[in-house]
Amino acid sequence: MIFNLSILIAILLALILAVSKWKAHPFLALLLAALAMGLSLGMGGVETVEVVLQGFGNTLKWIAIVVILGAFIGEVLRETGGAMRISDAVIRWVGEQKLPWAMGITGSLVSIPVFVDVAYIVLQPVTEALAVRTKKPILVVGLALTAGLTVSHTLIPPTPGPLAVASLLEADIGRMLLINVFVGLLAMMGGIVWAMKYCKSYRIPYDDKLLETQQHISSAPSEASNRPSALWDLLPILVPILLMGLGAFYTLRTGMLGRLVGFISTPMIAVLIGAAIAWLQLQRSDTRSNANQLVEQAIVKSALVIMITGAGGAFGFVIRESGIQDNLASFFSDLPFLGFLLPFIVAALLTTATGSITVSLIGTASIVGPLAASMPYSTEMMAALIGCGSFCVFHANSSFFWLLNRLHEVPVAILYRTYTLQSLVMGISGLLGVLILWALGVR
Repeated sequence: MIFNLSILIAILLALILAVSKWKAHPFLALLLAALAMGLSLGMGGVETVEVVLQGFGNTLKWIAIVVILGAFIGEVLRETGGAMRISDAVIRWVGEQKLPWAMGITGSLVSIPVFVDVAYIVLQPVTEALAVRTKKPILVVGLALTAGLTVSHTLIPPTPGPLAVASLLEADIGRMLLINVFVGLLAMMGGIVWAMKYCKSYRIPYDDKLLETQQHISSAPSEASNRPSALWDLLPILVPILLMGLGAFYTLRTGMLGRLVGFISTPMIAVLIGAAIAWLQLQRSDTRSNANQLVEQAIVKSALVIMITGAGGAFGFVIRESGIQDNLASFFSDLPFLGFLLPFIVAALLTTATGSITVSLIGTASIVGPLAASMPYSTEMMAALIGCGSFCVFHANSSFFWLLNRLHEVPVAILYRTYTLQSLVMGISGLLGVLILWALGVR
């Protein structure tokens, strides 16, 4: 067990050094790290390759098409000036100073029905346009959105992870929701404040690239006064989100209506419908670009994102298939009572080891669930502690880490100093929320 954990730490450190200090390409570094992990843990050569390919395929089968379609929507919104019109409307509604808070709240609402990666991809063009309009670094606006997206995905039912935790702990969902909303609010506040105060000094070359692109678009003839309202421009973004939300809340899959909802609410079909709306917008605009050109641009821009994200997914899958979480479960089950923070610590270790919030939530609930009766708090408070620990920390074995790296061309070293540390801040902020509730007598 200790040997396996030592291998994991050594390979993670080698991966971090390879992509940040030695400037190895992330795709090759992640692929080699995944192979090295499987071979070092005794999976065998053929099995290791099969696990790597399975993890790569599992990641790409739901993200590849969505990324391309989302990129096409983004290309249309940029080409027609829609992204800038949306950003103007958002700034009029909330103001520049409150923008990060508005992004965080938007993210927390959107990610209840929509998976984090998909939601960020769909909202990418607006995020970038808002960064340009407010002259804020893309990391400030993007990580504020990320804070909201992550909080709901980790803490708020009816997202699958928290629901699984409630089931495993036999917690009351209503009480768990009330506790986790408060805890999640503090976690999100910590993440947004971190993005506003700390990340504002991280202006990357991509910010200048965005500025040049958006200035060119805003000065083009397509910005004429007869253009439609921002609500029309928002449709390619809102419709997929609403369709995926419909699928999350209308769970019946029998009958014609149930099967139809199940079909149109799948991320690929929902975003495809959004892309169709974007195509109609393009036809109505006076831009000289045609749909085929923008589709090709979307494919070219998405290829690297897809490949690196797939490699990241493969690496994380090898770690999960290696049984590291089982080793940790055995380790903690052999220890005596560790006190108040046991669920938080176990969840943090699992997230750091596997790069998966879902694995961390379910794995920790399975490990500490049998100890619930001996804990000095309710299963609902235990669920909150598990959620807070699951924020800590995201790094090179997280697919979203590489999504940010490629979508905004953020150097790996900067992601460690911004996104990785933000996840730690959010975990500690959420833990502070649990401690406040405990001090107020909530058990």
